[in-house]
Amino acid sequence: MNASVYPPIAPEVRQRLEAFAAQTGTTPPEHILIDEHGEGGTFTDEILHYCCNTGLSLDWLWFGTGTPHRSEEPA
Repeated sequence: MNASVYPPIAPEVRQRLEAFAAQTGTTPPEHILIDEHGEGGTFTDEILHYCCNTGLSLDWLWFGTGTPHRSEEPA
């Protein structure tokens, strides 16, 4: 069984996440990416739930484009 590895993320991503959390009065998850098999990373369930629950846009978080909040509710 492979242990999960949390790859580093760009400092800008962490800065956007911290700014969003401060603005919304929420606590962001510690880990954003997970790499279970050494074949690249994917988003953790925790960051996906956080985005869903707070309206945080993954495009804004990851790429810095658009607005911090999603423009529509998830399906």
